[in-house]
Amino acid sequence: MATSQATDPSSEADRRTRERMIGLLCGLVAAIGYTLANMALRQSARPGDFDWSIWVTAHKAVPATLLTWGLVCRNLLKRETALPSPRVMVPLTIAGLIMQFAGNLSFQYALGLIGLAMSVPITFALLLLSGAITSRAMLGEPITNRSALALTTLILAVAMLSVGAGDASRSVLQEATLTEISLGVFMAMLAGAGYGVSGVVIRRYVRELPISATLVVFSTVGVVAIGALAVWRVPWEVLASTTLEETLVMQLAGIFNAVAFYCIGVSFRYLNVNQVNMINTTQIAMATLVGVIWFAEPLTPWLSLGVLLTIAGLYLMDRH
Repeated sequence: MATSQATDPSSEADRRTRERMIGLLCGLVAAIGYTLANMALRQSARPGDFDWSIWVTAHKAVPATLLTWGLVCRNLLKRETALPSPRVMVPLTIAGLIMQFAGNLSFQYALGLIGLAMSVPITFALLLLSGAITSRAMLGEPITNRSALALTTLILAVAMLSVGAGDASRSVLQEATLTEISLGVFMAMLAGAGYGVSGVVIRRYVRELPISATLVVFSTVGVVAIGALAVWRVPWEVLASTTLEETLVMQLAGIFNAVAFYCIGVSFRYLNVNQVNMINTTQIAMATLVGVIWFAEPLTPWLSLGVLLTIAGLYLMDRH
């Protein structure tokens, strides 16, 4: 009796369901991990101190680098694909530089200017905007009428959040100038754009390579490039005076970030960009609550309206 070699449709459907569930769970774990990391980063922030932001960002990259290189070594021992090819290494390195400098460093500096509750919604709104535009250019994902409405809503959300940034900045800097407030908003926006672009690049290559082979480039760029910048720019007395408690908090941020970074890579493998971003909406609510309750940042009408518009804009996006 001949046995059919065709794929069982029910088995294929079950496989896709399992993959979506894995992507969903990993996305939720990533959102929680990033929130915990952001708490530690906010605790580490020094108001308006750019050099210190460089040092914190360099520390943050260490655990993710150790994790991904450990996975790379495991794949080498198993004689599996461990690193990207030279052809792929170039775009990954460029995207890694964008994520580390435009994303991580800008976000850390924004935390010391406008706080956590304001930085995360602004960053997330720009992440969604840049992610939608970049995924259209790189992955061919269409921008439909619904997506255009969502993007317009997100632009309005950024405007609302920017109006309320003064109160948030004064809670961090006490006597914030207009320049410092504007710089904080700009840095949060730049961070979102950097994260959005790099997220699409991860989505592009994580489907072809082991997750660790993609993420190891991003994390290593952080240690090498940001670390070199710290050694070159930050005064030695600042580096040497870093206390054990400060180091532990920065490394704790890095550990939470490493777990979240790996989980988001898994989520990008099984879900599309908009689906992953929708799951990560929970970061906005969690960051707002943490900023207001834990760090005593102000809950203004502008912040509340901006958060609601950001969430509304996300859910207006096409889900497929």
